Amino acid sequence: MQTFVFRCPSTGYNVQGSFEESNSPLPTYVGQHCLACRRLHIVDPRNGRLLAERQPTTVPLPRHTEELR
Repeated sequence: MQTFVFRCPSTGYNVQGSFEESNSPLPTYVGQHCLACRRLHIVDPRNGRLLAERQPTTVPLPRHTEELR
């Protein structure tokens, strides 16, 4: 079993998480039951970041050549 630390967004406490090791590469995100707030958080075990902390992907808006009337 591998362990990692993440910060609970509700309480601000550092919480230890864990997941079962396997022969496959480290999972991208794992669900963790938070002992600080009793909620479920989706965490990247490589860096402890929550899925909700990801930077939004910006998609360029199409440029209109005509003015709107």
